[in-house]
Amino acid sequence: MKNKVWHKYAYVYLAVSVFVLLAINVVARPIHRRDTLQSHKEKLYKECVVIADEYINEYALSDFTLDTFMLQMKAVRIMLGADIWVVGADGAMIAATGNNLEKVPINVNDHAPGLLDALYTENVDIPGLSSGKVLCAVEPVRSGVKIKGYIVMAESMTKILDEADRFVVRMNLIAGVGLLVILLIFFLFAAYHTKNLYNIHKTIIAYTDGDFTADAGIRTKDEYRDIALSAHMLAEQHANLVDYQKNFVANISHDFRSPLTSIKGYAEAMKDGTIPYEIQGKYLNIILFETERLSNLTNDLLDLSNFENKGVRLIWERFDIVKMLKQSSATFEGKCSQKNMKIRLVFPENELYAYADKGKIQQVVHNLIDNAIKFSKQDSVVTVVVAEKRDKVLVSVKDTGIGIPKDAIGKIWERFYKTDLSRGKDKRGTGLGLSITKQIIAAHNENIKVISTEGEGTEFVFSLQRADS
Repeated sequence: MKNKVWHKYAYVYLAVSVFVLLAINVVARPIHRRDTLQSHKEKLYKECVVIADEYINEYALSDFTLDTFMLQMKAVRIMLGADIWVVGADGAMIAATGNNLEKVPINVNDHAPGLLDALYTENVDIPGLSSGKVLCAVEPVRSGVKIKGYIVMAESMTKILDEADRFVVRMNLIAGVGLLVILLIFFLFAAYHTKNLYNIHKTIIAYTDGDFTADAGIRTKDEYRDIALSAHMLAEQHANLVDYQKNFVANISHDFRSPLTSIKGYAEAMKDGTIPYEIQGKYLNIILFETERLSNLTNDLLDLSNFENKGVRLIWERFDIVKMLKQSSATFEGKCSQKNMKIRLVFPENELYAYADKGKIQQVVHNLIDNAIKFSKQDSVVTVVVAEKRDKVLVSVKDTGIGIPKDAIGKIWERFYKTDLSRGKDKRGTGLGLSITKQIIAAHNENIKVISTEGEGTEFVFSLQRADS
C-alpha cells in the first residue's frame, strides 16, 4: 500500500500522543507522587515540632489537663486533615484524635517497631487506631534532655496519593485537549500538503501529456510554489526543446536536401547523357561546390556536438595575433576577387601577442570574415582592426553590407538561425558559424558583441587575454 503523506502525519501524531501520555503517566506520575509525599512529610513534621513545643509549655502550667490539650488538637486535626497521637516515653498510646478516641490501650512499639525513632515512617497500620495505612511524622517531647513522650502526626497514605493522582488526572485532561488541538493542526497541515502535492502531480502529468499551459494553482509563497514554478520552467524548457528538435530536423533536412538534390540531379544527367561530355566540367564544379557545403555543415555539426558533450577544449598558447590575422585574411583572396572586394587590416606597428587557443581563434576569425564577405556588396571593403586596451586584445571585423534587422540581432547566436535576407542572398551558410563562435569566445571567458545597422553594415568585436611580448 502506498505510504501517503497523511499517513506519515498520522504516524507522527500517534507517536507524539504515546510519548506525551507515557511521559505523564509513567514518568511524571511517580515523580509527582514522590514530591507530594515529601511535601506532606515536611508539613507534618513542622506541625509536630510546633505541637511538641506547645505541649511541653502547656504541661508546665498548673491548670494543664490532657483533655484540654486534646480538645485543642482536634481543632488542629480538622484544619490539617491529620490525626495527632500523644505517645508516652515507653510507647504506650496516651491519647489520639480521630474516631472519637482519646485513650487507646495500645503500645506503638508493639505494632510499629522503630516508628518513634524515625522522623518519618510510611505505610504505618495500627489496628484500632488508624483506618488504613498512614504517613507518620514524630517529634519527641523533651524536658531538658529527658524524653517525656512523643507527638505523632498521622495522615492517610491513600489521601496523599489520591491528591497526587488528581493532579495527574488533570494533566491527562489538559494533555488530551492539547492532543485534540494538535490533531486538528496536523489534519490541516496534512490537507494543505496533500492538496499541493496532488496539484503539482496533476500538473506534471499534464505536462507529460503535452499540455504546457497547465497551472498548479499554488499562490502561497513557500517551497510548494517554488516547486510548481520550477516544474513550469522545466515544462517550458521541454516545450522549447521539442520546438528546437523540430526546427533542427527541418533545418538539417533543408540544408542537406538542397545540395543532395543538385548532386543527384547533375550526376544522373551526366550518366544518362543529358549533359554532353564537353560541358560536364561546369557541372562537376557545381557538384564539388555542393559537396563542400555538405562537408562544412557536417564539420559544424560535429563541432557543436563535441562542444555540448565534452565542452570546448582549449589549448592555451602565446601567439602573434597580427600575424595570425594576416594569414587568415589571405585565405579569402579568391572570394574577395569574385566580388571585387578587399580586406583592410588595421593593427599596431609593434607585435601584439594574445594568450588563447590559436586554432579556435582562427576558426572564430574565419567565421566572422566569411560572414562579412558573404553579406557585403560588390566593390566594398571588410575592415579588420586589432587594438590593445589595458590587459586585453580587441579584434573587430566590420563590413558595409546589408546589416542585421533589430529584431534579429538577439537571435543570430542561435543554431540554424538565418534572417530572411541571408537565405535569399546566399543559401550556402549553415546557420551554425556564429553559434560556434559564441561558444569558443565564452570558453575563453571573454566577450563578443555585435553592432549593426540595417542597410549600412555590421561589426563584430571580441576580446582576448593579452600576453606579454
